[in-house]
Amino acid sequence: MPAAGSGVPGMPLMARSLLSMGVLNRYLVREVLLTQAAVTLVLLLIIVGGTLARMLREAAEGRIPTDVLITMVALGSVRGLILLLPVSLFLALMLSLGRWYKDSEMAAMQACGVGPRRVYRAILWMTTPLVIVLTVLVFWVAPMASAAIDQVRIDAEERSDLAGVAPGRFLESRAGGQVFFIEGYTEDPEGRTAMRGVFIRAMGPEGPEVVTARRAYSDQDPISGQRYLVLQDGYRYRGKPGSSEFRILAFQTHGIRVPEPPGSTRTGKVDSLPVTELLGSSSRHHQAELQWRLAMPLSMILLAALALPLSHTTNPRQGRYAKLTAGIGVYVFYANFMILGKSWFATGQTPAWLGMWWVHGLMLVLILALLWRQRGLRVRRPRREAVA
Repeated sequence: MPAAGSGVPGMPLMARSLLSMGVLNRYLVREVLLTQAAVTLVLLLIIVGGTLARMLREAAEGRIPTDVLITMVALGSVRGLILLLPVSLFLALMLSLGRWYKDSEMAAMQACGVGPRRVYRAILWMTTPLVIVLTVLVFWVAPMASAAIDQVRIDAEERSDLAGVAPGRFLESRAGGQVFFIEGYTEDPEGRTAMRGVFIRAMGPEGPEVVTARRAYSDQDPISGQRYLVLQDGYRYRGKPGSSEFRILAFQTHGIRVPEPPGSTRTGKVDSLPVTELLGSSSRHHQAELQWRLAMPLSMILLAALALPLSHTTNPRQGRYAKLTAGIGVYVFYANFMILGKSWFATGQTPAWLGMWWVHGLMLVLILALLWRQRGLRVRRPRREAVA
């Protein structure tokens, strides 16, 4: 290999210095990590926005209390970040390598003897720590986040329906068929937080009845633990309007038993199981989940290997983003095939020995085909001696 100081006359100093492997590694890491941080931030904001919108809709419908929104969004963001790491690294490599080709830096490095193998060494040197971090997140952090989300939802389902009442919206009780509505919250003379402008419709022993009150607050029997809604200054309407059986009762204080929600029927999801339980299980669903977790770090390696041949271009006028559309398309197909492979394996449509490995095999074939097209793996044929 030529010395770092030697090379083509007039070669830029930066290109000659990249012959040093350490300099090439630092240069690639600086380029890629900055781009990856920006890409990850943008994609994470999109995921957090979607998660927040979904949680706000569930809170507005009374399915989850508003006080668990921040916890649910934070835990959902952790799981989203794990899915983003492979694609963010892939896009960052595509953008960085695309700029190298556009600015003819890759051509300068190849003229100095830096071929695809040297670039792959730099990519491997940078990708290995990220793969280790992703493996830890997938096998240990993600199951804990999923289990925490399940537990928060279970606790929310076991709480009273009054915890989900939002001002200005009707809320139907999960038990008892009651409908609640409040105008807002206020403070009663005793300093307690009370509901203001309460409306309740329920089915009583004599038919439908409606209760209205100026104020109401939640209370609990210290002996039985039964929850009650204590209403103040209101009316109770029973019977059918317009008939002689219709009655209006005025009251100063009235207590209504709040029906307890049914016990949660949620069970632990597969994605919240620890890796030790998955390893010792023969269930198809458990084995599919284990291979899905293995697919995350493996996909990061394959996508990093795909970035170099896919970003290759021989025309600098194509621009930095010339191959980015193709890269996004390949990732979309790869991600969907992984989801499909997991579903097929879990339902028994693919044999156990094949599992999800066929998806990664197709990606590997694509990488080798692109490298062959780029002549990075060209087979050198022996020269024939000229016949004198």
